[in-house]
Amino acid sequence: MNYIQTQKFSDVYVSCKTMLPFKRNTISALNVLVYMMKAKTEKMDSKQKLASTLNLAYGTKVSYGLTSYGDLVTLDVRFQFVRPDWIEDTSYVNKIKEIMNQVLFHSVLDEENFKESVYLLKNRLLAQMDDPANMSCMYAFQMAHDLHSISIPVQGDLKDLETLTLKDVKSVYELYMDMAKHFYICGNITQDLYEYIDSFDSHCACISERTLLPRVETSYKTFEKDISQTCISQVYSTGVDISSDDYEAQCLLSSILGQSQKNLLFDEIREKNSLCYSISSSLIRFDGALLIHTGVNRKDVNKVLNLIETQMDRLLNMDYDDHYLEIAKMDFKNRIISGLDHPLSLIAQAFLDDLLHRDITPEQRIERIMQVTKEDISRVALQMNLASVAIVAEKENEL
Repeated sequence: MNYIQTQKFSDVYVSCKTMLPFKRNTISALNVLVYMMKAKTEKMDSKQKLASTLNLAYGTKVSYGLTSYGDLVTLDVRFQFVRPDWIEDTSYVNKIKEIMNQVLFHSVLDEENFKESVYLLKNRLLAQMDDPANMSCMYAFQMAHDLHSISIPVQGDLKDLETLTLKDVKSVYELYMDMAKHFYICGNITQDLYEYIDSFDSHCACISERTLLPRVETSYKTFEKDISQTCISQVYSTGVDISSDDYEAQCLLSSILGQSQKNLLFDEIREKNSLCYSISSSLIRFDGALLIHTGVNRKDVNKVLNLIETQMDRLLNMDYDDHYLEIAKMDFKNRIISGLDHPLSLIAQAFLDDLLHRDITPEQRIERIMQVTKEDISRVALQMNLASVAIVAEKENEL
């Protein structure tokens, strides 16, 4: 268990992370399971009773999430409650214990809950399919490599819901119950509560399983939809593992390209050429991939694609002003420093360090960023390979 003991915050944050295999044939069942876990437990057997119990525990909050880390997916159950030393109610800690026990280990997996959860997930997925930006990203990931984990939709798949059964969800729940659980606490708790949470922790090292997206021939496809603006998503394989010495250079490459407050894609495509409203890049860290996304007019697609390629060449040839690199470094430094004041950021960083089996201070992370040179970024850019281009385009006018 990782206890980040601090007096900074009025609330305590507890995260229970369970690592599970990230597989296409179980991810939809996992998403349905999350909805079912949200709905009720054995003692809090209705949404009303669950909400009432949380409110009576001084507004305790519970949230859930699924996040992929390469070939694994984490089911994260998070609790937020007022620090116990601020509450005079002698039964308060016992209330927190009971809520945790019920939420983590006593979900009600009945047919009624199953049908409602499938309905809710189906509506969420249908809404996502109506969003051209989401569609283009999803298609780009699928096209990048159909046998790689990057092609699996973390949010689940509509086709799977058609044949999904309660038995499938129960099988996933049994797997969840059997898998090691890693607890992270940020805040200040009593020794009694610490020992209670610690009794559930697996006390074993976190496991990381990942396969980098390989270099492949570029897949290029256009999908037509009745929309007002074309969306473009591109996926690049980076060839850089998150534990590599080149990782910081890769982060700065993405930042200079399309993440930082001043970046090449925005300056060239939005500001100079007025071809889009927004454009950005982001890393899929555990897959060794980078995503570029924007929305444009259909007639400008080729021009935008060419300009994106030009910015990639500039990174390779170090053909950009030094202030892009300096701004990107300061953005990272400020993000690291500001993260020290956010409990969930502290937990996320602690989990990442455990997953990578490393012990690194914020000062060391900043130092590694500050040491990156243009040559380092150029070396990373040389490894970049365009895997897929997915375009969700507005229908062409018919004469």
